[in-house]
This record gives sequence, structure tokens and C-alpha cells, in this order.
Amino acid sequence: MTMNADLTTLANVHAWLPIPTTTTSEDPLLSRLITATSMDFQRATARPDLMTATYTETRQGDGAYRMILRHWPITAVASLTIGGVPIPQSTNQIAPGYYFDVNLDPERCFELYLAQMNFTDGAPVVVDFTAGYATVPGDIEQAVIDWIVYRYKGRPNIGASQRKSMEGRGMGDTVDVEIVDAPPSTKAVIARYKRILPALDRRGERLAAQVAKATASAARP
Repeated sequence: MTMNADLTTLANVHAWLPIPTTTTSEDPLLSRLITATSMDFQRATARPDLMTATYTETRQGDGAYRMILRHWPITAVASLTIGGVPIPQSTNQIAPGYYFDVNLDPERCFELYLAQMNFTDGAPVVVDFTAGYATVPGDIEQAVIDWIVYRYKGRPNIGASQRKSMEGRGMGDTVDVEIVDAPPSTKAVIARYKRILPALDRRGERLAAQVAKATASAARP
């Protein structure tokens, strides 16, 4: 999956620095930083799918009433089939069918639920859906701008590595350690959006829990 487009604009970076819009001498550098930093943000969060796109996921049912999808936030479901049978959308989260919770924090909106039915164990499940942000969230754009300005103002040292002495490696041996850095404001936003999903294999989760429980019981005196 390729990285998405730039996560901010040249005009917004100009305003934050601030640089008058009539001053264009730095625009080539800033434009390059915008693209590079946008890509770095998506790499740091493991979110090349941050912006809206359509997806088809083919999975195997595990008997549960919910399924975690690989892309989020879910914004629309075009179709769902279980074992080749089309499943309708639930009209009120009580009537039979599928639904997703639009009232959740978008970063938690990665589960598809079924009302009065389940994802039949072992059956093929095919979901066509749309996920991602239609516009760049404000905190992400500001985090990217902060990172761009951080790099722009410190550009004489960009790419420099820090040399650290390694203990126990002889007489003052040193190694070059490349440090990828960002301002604290950016790191906080990266932490919020970083891809950390619960396990997709609920069957495996249940088996592991059963094994752990049995092992704990056997260990009791």
C-alpha cells in the first residue's frame, strides 16, 4: 500500500513559521519537507491507509458477533456476505444485520458488529467497505507542521548522527547511531494514531486463554 498525499499545505506551513506568502524563495525546500514529513508520519504510525479509501477484506468467521477490520475508521459498508449469503444492515442495532458504531472515537471504529447473528465459524466472510479520514484531522496536520518547522529550523544538522561510546567494546570504541527525532507535540500525536490493533484471530485468542487457564489450574497446589 502506498503512502497518501501530503498531510498539510504550503500555505499553512507559511502561516505557522511565519513566512509571508509573497516570499517564495524557500518554497521548494518547504514543499519537499511537507512530502517527506507526511510520509514519515505515516511510517511512524504504520498508517499508510490514514485517508479514505475503499477495501475488500476476505476473512474466515470465528463464531463471534463482531469482527475487527484491518482499516479504520470505518465510514461505510457497501456489502457483507457470510458463506456467500448477503447480510443486510441492521436498521437500529437490534434488528438482524450488521452495523458499526459511528459514535465511537474514530480511532476505535474498527469493529463490524452483527445483531442477532454471528460470523459463522469457518465460513468465508467478505466485506466491501470504506475506511479512513475524508480530511486530515486537525491534530495530525498540526503535528506534521510542527515536525516540518522543527526540521526546517534545525536543517544544518538534519541527517547528522550522534556518536555514542559503547561500553565493553574496547578502548573508547564508538558507533554512529542514526536518531530519527521529532518534537514532543508530534510524538504525542504519533502515539495516538499508531497502529495497535487487538488480535484479529479471536479463535487463537480463546485457545490461548484456555491454555493459560489450564496451566494456571495445574500449577495450583
